[in-house]
Amino acid sequence: MDRDLSTISIVVVLFLIFAGLLAAAGGVEKEKSRFWIRNIDIKAEAVDEDNVNITAIIALEHGGGAASGVKLFVKVYNGETGLLLREQGVPVGMIESQSAMNNKSVVPGGEQSVETRLLFTLPIEESLRLVVELFEGDEFITDREARISGLSTLKIKDEPEIQIRDVDFAVNRTRGDRTIVDATAYIDNLKSADTHQLRMLIKVEDSETGLLVDSAEVDIGSLAGGGTSIRSASISLLCERDHAIDLTIWSGDKIVAEGYGGVGLSPFGNRTEFIPVTGTVIEKEPEISVDKFIPCPESTPSEEAMYYKGVGGMGSPELPTPGFGVIGAILALLITLSIRRTREW
Repeated sequence: MDRDLSTISIVVVLFLIFAGLLAAAGGVEKEKSRFWIRNIDIKAEAVDEDNVNITAIIALEHGGGAASGVKLFVKVYNGETGLLLREQGVPVGMIESQSAMNNKSVVPGGEQSVETRLLFTLPIEESLRLVVELFEGDEFITDREARISGLSTLKIKDEPEIQIRDVDFAVNRTRGDRTIVDATAYIDNLKSADTHQLRMLIKVEDSETGLLVDSAEVDIGSLAGGGTSIRSASISLLCERDHAIDLTIWSGDKIVAEGYGGVGLSPFGNRTEFIPVTGTVIEKEPEISVDKFIPCPESTPSEEAMYYKGVGGMGSPELPTPGFGVIGAILALLITLSIRRTREW
């Protein structure tokens, strides 16, 4: 009995020693987790003219055993000055229990990809440098960086994209020392969707003094998508002055398109004229007659033109249809000739 107990004790001791040796040699050592940052994608959306929403999509690759307390720290620097603009941390992977929600994530073991998204708002800069740092607990694992540029070219979502292609000016009428001119703008909508309600502001300035002569604000409504729309408004100009005209189209409180033009109503400058008979030189001031620019009303067609029919009033003259008057005249002529011949015979 004593010999059996001694044998069992020796076996147990040897087993414990062997297990200890295996543990020391790493035979039962827990497999370590492995992380690396595979890729960083950046999405950007303009909030307004000064700010932009940045979404960093960070793809991690993981292998080995489970890991806890895995976190990402994202730092954003100004690409020109190197100044830190924003720093933000986020846990990585799946949260398995309430105890892991204190900024500590748990990533299960095995080979897998883990995606983390981080959203923040930044002022629009010429260039940004984004640095992603990966930690497991308090231990730094790895980092990776990405650069962002061209944010100033972003367009605000749903903002109309239009341009004023051309502007025409036509004299409407004169009123005292003023000339009423119709300004017609040809506006291109560069997007396929119709715009929301817009308004156009027209300002008229004296070219020499820069003083405001007149202004008009017009609700131009919605512009059809993918086409050119025509909008007009009347403005009042000084008869003997030159004018600079600015057109701006507003979407809410923002200018989305601009156009420019000019109308000269002053004389065309002084000129001199030599008179050979007297040998003198005189200075003449040419005049401009605004009335000549007013479109003439359409004239009423004359009676002669009414005889013509066809496309555009052109065609062959419409002759009167022969009637009994013509036939009677022919019969009278034949009777007269017959009477004369009878008398001669």
